[in-house]
Amino acid sequence: MGQLQPQPVRFTTVPRILAAGTIACSVACAGDAGNRADNDRDTTASTVSAAVVRFDSTHELSAVSNVGAAPILALAPDGRHATAWVSAPNGGTDGRLHVLVTRDGAPPGDGLMRELTDVLGPIEPHGEAPPKLAWVTRKDGGLTLGALYVVGKLVPGRRFPASALRFVRSDDGGNSWSAPVTVTDDTTKALAEGLDTDFGSHNFHALHGAPDGTFHVAWLDGRHGKSAVYATHSTDGGVTWAPNVRVVPGGAPLTEACPCCRTAIAADQSGRVYLAWRAVMTDSAAPADGSAGTTGAPPGAGAGAGDNPHAAHGGGAARRTIRDIVVARSDDNGRSWGTPVRVHHDDWVFDGCPHAGPSLAVDSAGALHAAWWTGKPGAAGVFYSQSRDGAQTFAPAQPLGVADASQPAHVQLAVRGQSVVATWDDGTRRVPQVVMRVSSNGGGSFADAVPVSESGRAAAFPVLMVSPTGNAVTVAWSEQAPDAAQAAAKARPNMRDPKAVMPLPRVGNSQVLVRRGVIGGAAVAERTSSDRVRPLAVGDAAPAYAGAVLTGAGVGDTVQLAANGQVTLVNIWATWCTSCKEEMADLQALFERYRPSGLRVVAVSVDQGGPAKVQRFAQAERLGFSVVHDPAGTIQARYGVVGVPETLLIDRAGVVRWKTAGNIHGALPAARAAIDAALQPALAMRPTVSPQRP
Repeated sequence: MGQLQPQPVRFTTVPRILAAGTIACSVACAGDAGNRADNDRDTTASTVSAAVVRFDSTHELSAVSNVGAAPILALAPDGRHATAWVSAPNGGTDGRLHVLVTRDGAPPGDGLMRELTDVLGPIEPHGEAPPKLAWVTRKDGGLTLGALYVVGKLVPGRRFPASALRFVRSDDGGNSWSAPVTVTDDTTKALAEGLDTDFGSHNFHALHGAPDGTFHVAWLDGRHGKSAVYATHSTDGGVTWAPNVRVVPGGAPLTEACPCCRTAIAADQSGRVYLAWRAVMTDSAAPADGSAGTTGAPPGAGAGAGDNPHAAHGGGAARRTIRDIVVARSDDNGRSWGTPVRVHHDDWVFDGCPHAGPSLAVDSAGALHAAWWTGKPGAAGVFYSQSRDGAQTFAPAQPLGVADASQPAHVQLAVRGQSVVATWDDGTRRVPQVVMRVSSNGGGSFADAVPVSESGRAAAFPVLMVSPTGNAVTVAWSEQAPDAAQAAAKARPNMRDPKAVMPLPRVGNSQVLVRRGVIGGAAVAERTSSDRVRPLAVGDAAPAYAGAVLTGAGVGDTVQLAANGQVTLVNIWATWCTSCKEEMADLQALFERYRPSGLRVVAVSVDQGGPAKVQRFAQAERLGFSVVHDPAGTIQARYGVVGVPETLLIDRAGVVRWKTAGNIHGALPAARAAIDAALQPALAMRPTVSPQRP
């Protein structure tokens, strides 16, 4: 590990003071489900009132390291603040960990910073799996600061980098640091694959310092094939670690974990430890129309992600899964774990991984607080709940920021006294913005959302710290210009493509920003409804869209969607999507059956890159309908499509008459009925007009 001399940190102050009525904030459902209708009103600026946090200026924390990503915060029992982020020369892949320790209330420039490196390789700047910090009190009364991070390594023949989960500690407030140690112990599998014993599939980790001085660690692990949650702990300040424990035994219900959503840990004063993650449950009761699953779907295991916890599962009619949050409890300091309990029946049917895990916190009375994001259509966004019986049951979920659709949001909780604070990157916006909501009555109710980051910037992965008195907050996040964020997203390979190879993550040109606020201030914000992510609904007018036909009917022509006097079945898909490829035979059958009656079938591929792979697939499958290539994803933005596949039926007047998400096979009866109705003569589709009385 690199050892640097103490140095003061110089921040760049960015003048972004919150002014009443001037900051855009798109957070639907400010207090309860009834407010969801407010998000659908066609207004340009609706007021979010009763905000309760007054913020100071925004500081560019990573100015001292040129660039930065994946921040984390930790508050010591004596009030010291620890902050960490990952930087790399020229924004590349050679990640270094920067750890800054300051006194509570001290000017930002008075901190002590160290840049830490690891002999095994670069430290990953992954937003969903950032380095973690935690403090514990040693038996001698001193404080130990621990840092947990992932080192990545490219291995020939592996689609994903191998990862080593590493821990370092400082017993003198961040001035000097120990040599790193590996907390995982699956050496047999590593040796069998020709890897160093430190490496395997270990990521999406959590670190927690318990009140009794124990460090607890959890992560997703692929040592036995399917992604599963593992845990370990240290009672000597991170010097040695207990044997790894699989939290849910293999073959038991809920043993499989969503392979790229972070874990979360919290512990109470009595020694109970709680662990949360996104579980994979087989949806045996999923309705045939392609909508979300039913409550009470029995849990089970299915095809896993192999030894790769980053991979998303393939879709398909044969395996539909629910991805909901569960919590397990340990009463023996992490040596064994009880049966996981579902926090809420979101019943989100999704055959992939959204990169959005839960957050946990325990208050001084022992109540467990949980927050999470779900992508369930019609109720997508951030929710909150709590348990007062040791995670045996949870209160009804409170929507914190929910709309019909949402990009993945990454929520963090902090609790001090009666103050419960939640912050997240609002996924209901096309360009995410960090927002915050505060409860002053222990989570019973929350004040309206207030913006933390500046509107129009791509702000993501916020982290949170609340002062010991509960009246002050600190928030840090990663931020880029929207065009830079979009360019980075397009450059990232889509790992549902079985031939894609994931490189080591880059820091890029992102910056880490930090802001402090006082709870009890007053501010007013606006939200812009036009900036929402809103999918098309049945009865909506389809936006205009044009694309060149790559193969199939009308090849070389430009196909026009919307009000053009034709009935069109529009399918949005990609070659890397298993469900998409499986449903092509059904789309071809619909095309052949209804083409003589005037139905058009247009399949719009959102594959990135050139058109060759789309053309090869369409020709190999002998698809006769029109295939369009849209690498920019324009149709997804205009039609509010969150995932693929999605299929919509547009009538002659340009109105959406039917839609389904997922493989169309199970929804074929409903699709045929909708097509039959839409293909009736135009006169029959007109509304009946009562004759005028003489």
